[in-house]
Amino acid sequence: MSVNIINRYIELTKKQINTYMKLVFGNMFNKDYNEQFIEKYINARYYNYYQTDINETFRKKILSSLKDTEETLSINNISDRELIQKMNVFFQYVLYFDEVVKCKDIKQKIERISKLRKKLLNKTSKTFEETLYKKITESNNAKAGFIDSLKSEDFYIKLTNYPRKIDVYRVNLKHNVEVPIEYSDFAIRKAFNSGIIKEDKLIVEYYLTEELILKDILKQKFNKQYIVEFSETLFKKSKKLKSLFNIINNPASLEQIILKIQYEDYLENKEKIHDLLREGYKFAVVLDKTLTISSKDIQTLDIFKYVILNKQLDSYEKIKNYKIQNIIEV
Repeated sequence: MSVNIINRYIELTKKQINTYMKLVFGNMFNKDYNEQFIEKYINARYYNYYQTDINETFRKKILSSLKDTEETLSINNISDRELIQKMNVFFQYVLYFDEVVKCKDIKQKIERISKLRKKLLNKTSKTFEETLYKKITESNNAKAGFIDSLKSEDFYIKLTNYPRKIDVYRVNLKHNVEVPIEYSDFAIRKAFNSGIIKEDKLIVEYYLTEELILKDILKQKFNKQYIVEFSETLFKKSKKLKSLFNIINNPASLEQIILKIQYEDYLENKEKIHDLLREGYKFAVVLDKTLTISSKDIQTLDIFKYVILNKQLDSYEKIKNYKIQNIIEV
């Protein structure tokens, strides 16, 4: 069964936040309010939603989104206004635990939380600081261990920049697998890029690309886009296709992963590709000789995130004259 790496990491983060907030509030903990704060936080932290002033720091954008949540909850739950405000105060320390803001001394932050807890909630405990430090450390170790578990000794990703496209990369899956010397490089490449092996290697490619995206997110980088391979044969294998897409089916990946297909394959699978576009998947199409050079067909290319045009294509000059948006020349 395929695993969605980013979703899994976010679940670990949610668990960490819940543990922290429950420890702080004790019998005052409100699950419904906390879940709404978490949802807003995850959307801002991991999906980069709610962008406002481009000059704001990433930290400020997250704090603004939490403040919006506090105000909305307070308006709809006037009797709990004070509790909601206090929840937002303590929730802001999540940014240190989740490394939005680098923290040299987490114990110092926990000591501050303990003092606030006494001041705002009138709660004290001799074991609070020790327990919270232990839980936060365990959670951070679990998240770090999860990332370490994604490393592969047999495969790795090589990224290639596309000409004149900033932050758009072609993903090339490479391997360290030893192959008997009697097989030529050509034979290896042919086997690696055809049939069932091609389909199965996509699983590895998508996992490793997801790892790249997760690391981008943790570094607060959201601008990169990765053009990955795709196999048209999967359209006849719905179960396998669903399992493959489960790996990349999250808001972050749907923004950053672009599936590459030949125009010929698009023509043969139009309805299925249009369905996937409606679901949020993005495609880059490689133009070939099957493209009819007409205004209507050129206009159809607008549905693709990128249009890849090989300079060796016979119709290169004619296609260039249409000044297609988001074109990548190779």
